[in-house]
Amino acid sequence: MDLPHPIVIKKKRHSLLMRWRIERVVRQVMAKETSHRDAFDAFRHTMGGTLPSGGGTPVVLAACNELYYWEFARTLIQSIERLGAPERVHLHLCEPSREALDDVAALAASLSAVALTFTFDDGSTAQQPAYPTIQYAAVRFLVAPMILASTSSTVLCLDVDGIAHRPVTSALADIAGQADVLLIRRPDEKSVRRVLASALAIQPGEAGIRFADRLGRAIAAILSLRPRYHVDQIAIVQISEAMEARGELATAQMPQSFADHDFAEDSVIWTAKSWQRKNSEAFMRAKSAVTGTLEAS
Repeated sequence: MDLPHPIVIKKKRHSLLMRWRIERVVRQVMAKETSHRDAFDAFRHTMGGTLPSGGGTPVVLAACNELYYWEFARTLIQSIERLGAPERVHLHLCEPSREALDDVAALAASLSAVALTFTFDDGSTAQQPAYPTIQYAAVRFLVAPMILASTSSTVLCLDVDGIAHRPVTSALADIAGQADVLLIRRPDEKSVRRVLASALAIQPGEAGIRFADRLGRAIAAILSLRPRYHVDQIAIVQISEAMEARGELATAQMPQSFADHDFAEDSVIWTAKSWQRKNSEAFMRAKSAVTGTLEAS
């Protein structure tokens, strides 16, 4: 597919004014359950497709635009299928073409191990921030509370540019424990980088549902402020830390193996965070192994 690559955001931080505005939104969603629900509902009304339903195993959630669908999402889904373990996967597509929608429907019908569902939006929310990639990176956290509501199951939010090396659900079961949210904390990093958003699991209990709801409302509202840098990590950091400070949320460390940028052989997910990693020999070889296996079967 001949699609334009996303713009690389050069200034990798928010202005002091935007940080203040983001903090104000977080305070508002923490204080009132109806705060910024209109922004969240406005996004919901742009959606089509089908959410997963019914309780049971966790739902792996990823989201992307058209380019990343053809480049990465199909490979991620096929890599999970290749492992042969039963999995539920939900993919959200941002402003997809008819061709992409037809392709993902055909892909879903062809899978035996993976129960694949998908939704999509009309792209209007992606026009709110200065760069559409800001919405593409954050949109899975708008969809997550909807899946929690429709399934009452754990939701594992992953970056779409990954390849599964081990069955995801069984690996998640090994580390679930009693935490409401599993996230990759990086305490040595500053500010928004204290959490890596590449892999985050939300349990369907009261606290997890409240966290996902607040996060979804906050991100929907922040996107409308026309931010010039990514909003998912800063919202996750501020909401999780505020809820923990109140004793409303229990978090635990998500192993780096669920978003391994170093491509270790025993990891659950290889995640190619930069175009340098995406174009690396190791990642390209892994992609070819996945697509070649399925094309030959």
